Amino acid sequence: MPRRKEISEILNMMEKTENIRNIGFVGHIDHGKTTLSDSLLSEAGLLSPDLAGEARALDYLEEEQKRGITMKSTNISLYYEKSLETHDPFLINLVDTPGHLDFSGKVTRALRLIDGVIVVVDAVEEIITQSETVIKQALQEGVKPVLYINKVDRLIRELKLTDDQIRKKYTRIIKDFNTLVKRYADKPFKTEWQVSPADGNVAFGSALHKWGFTLNLLENNDLKFSDIRARYKKETYTKESYSDLALYFPVHHAILEMVVDHLPNPIEAQKYRIGKIWDGDLNSEIGKAMINCDPEGPLIICLSKVQADKHSLVGTGRIFSGKCSMKKEVFLLRENNTDTIRKTAIFMGQRREQVEYVPVGNIVAIEGLKRIQSGETIIDTEFAGEMIPFEDVKYMSTPVVTVSIEPEYLRELDKMKELIEDLLIEDPNLRFEINEENGEFLLSGVGPLHLEITANEIEKRGINVSISAPRAVFKESCRHSSSIVSIESPIYKNSLKIKLERLNEKTAKFFQTHDYKAIKPKARLKELLKEYTNLTETEIQDFWMYYDNDNIVIYNLNEDLNQGYKEIITEVIGKILSSGFLCGEKLTGIKIKIEELKIVKLDEENSFNELSTMFYDAIKMALNQAELILLEPIYHTIIQIPPDYIKNALSLLSKYSAKIKNVDQEKDYQAIIDILIPVRNSIKFAEDIRSSTSGRAFWQNTFHAFLEVPTHEANKLINDLRFIKGLSW
Repeated sequence: MPRRKEISEILNMMEKTENIRNIGFVGHIDHGKTTLSDSLLSEAGLLSPDLAGEARALDYLEEEQKRGITMKSTNISLYYEKSLETHDPFLINLVDTPGHLDFSGKVTRALRLIDGVIVVVDAVEEIITQSETVIKQALQEGVKPVLYINKVDRLIRELKLTDDQIRKKYTRIIKDFNTLVKRYADKPFKTEWQVSPADGNVAFGSALHKWGFTLNLLENNDLKFSDIRARYKKETYTKESYSDLALYFPVHHAILEMVVDHLPNPIEAQKYRIGKIWDGDLNSEIGKAMINCDPEGPLIICLSKVQADKHSLVGTGRIFSGKCSMKKEVFLLRENNTDTIRKTAIFMGQRREQVEYVPVGNIVAIEGLKRIQSGETIIDTEFAGEMIPFEDVKYMSTPVVTVSIEPEYLRELDKMKELIEDLLIEDPNLRFEINEENGEFLLSGVGPLHLEITANEIEKRGINVSISAPRAVFKESCRHSSSIVSIESPIYKNSLKIKLERLNEKTAKFFQTHDYKAIKPKARLKELLKEYTNLTETEIQDFWMYYDNDNIVIYNLNEDLNQGYKEIITEVIGKILSSGFLCGEKLTGIKIKIEELKIVKLDEENSFNELSTMFYDAIKMALNQAELILLEPIYHTIIQIPPDYIKNALSLLSKYSAKIKNVDQEKDYQAIIDILIPVRNSIKFAEDIRSSTSGRAFWQNTFHAFLEVPTHEANKLINDLRFIKGLSW
């Protein structure tokens, strides 16, 4: 077993920024990412070579080991010498990521930490839906990809393909990969980041059997591909028959050669990535420090993940400037306060090794900050007024499935809420709320598996819970604009005039991807609103409040409004919009314009009730004018299926209100059906298509959009939702 490198050696390498590689593995579920990680850990001396490929060392959660899937992104620092003769050392900061789409939010956040990815593709299944999703995610974050075609052994021993057929498969995978790069990468990377075996940025192999090669390694080796084929062509091959391939072509050598030769170091990557993930002035002192990966610049950290530990919160972040040290006072932009970093550490899988400091370009674990969330921007206190936060991570999905959750014993209710609050800090793709009408506790997530795993995590932390069958998350909105609605209070003759409009997509997108509260100064916020939204000059000038996650913007046209009244109005409107008038679902995509608010007199004791009644009546009246509609989440689903079963699959689609976008039957071994299907129908559809195709169909769901429920189905759904919530008409 190789000698494990001392922490001191890794710390020494952290200073040599040009020899750092921050990388990750991404790919479709079960294509071999974690198995491949094991081989790299073995090379680093952190895992026995006998266990590599089977240990799933980065899957340190019991649930991950049991299910055989990765659910959380995990980090580890590896020391690698490219040449034993020249002792050319590199520090590889490795992040393993989930493949299941229910955990795609964790992939998105992990990508903010890294500069390059190895895309792992199953040679048999090729590039399929989730492969495309993660490649798109990486390119949207400015992360450079290289390609590893895995499970090549299956082409020989299971499919029994000829050399020419295998070559055609390789060619097709590489062509599909490059097509995605051309489609989603920024210029000039559409061309620069194309891959080719001749260039050395494509590797082939079997992670399970611990071998892999690039074209360069194959050409300079005594063994050729015909020898690899021979190992698997034997009538009854055993582990011994192919075990020497790991000696001739150690998979870690192929992967790490690609990493150090073709993926960028932080100095190179930050020159083009900062402008993509940060909206600030690139010519400012802060901007230049990040672009130049300046070790002497102000400390700037983008925090991508937060976990609740036994004693404190642990944040994981990328240092884009300066160095992060123990007992350093910093400013947290989103929290808008100062705090002190108590401890700094580096990750070694499930362990953290405490260190005095971590320099620029590296991934750091931070302890001691009292209130932090994923996406926080941390900076030296003296630069707090000049920094704007990193652009919000663009998640590929959103909570679209909900369950009712309750503890086994009522006395444990408060403890359950505390545990869920911890999980909300760790996982921004979760939502938790209490239905005030019936007291139901609702937990919402990306998919059924996401919620099942969350419930299991709550139980592991000490509270037994039960959850209901999953159901879709619905929302309410309006179809049109209202006229100006006027309301007058009967006692003191206070009056209110408001107008409601449907929020356009461009403006909604801005608020989904920017934390407007953290944008300082106010003039900078107005510049961004002008550039990235469809708001008028007047609306920008009078902008007041945005309600997170609901895409709802408030405008205040009454400049001299008392601060106390503003706080009451903010709370009142937030409460109204959290439960719509159709069936108690959240209102979304609405712009409320306060055209006039005249307060003649308010009884101090009843001011909240009076303002609440006025706004409630006005918003309800305006929504009725604008025509309330029910929205539902839609999955974009790609089904891969043997051609023989395509008729069975198509016959099910109309039953589940699915819309066919495309049917591709060009490949002999599989057909691809591209559909849009309501989330409410997806679970039963999955059961039926599995049954009607004898389990041969494979599909992946990605969130598409919230769309209006068809009129002929809306009334029944509204009635059902009202019944579930105990609402009367």
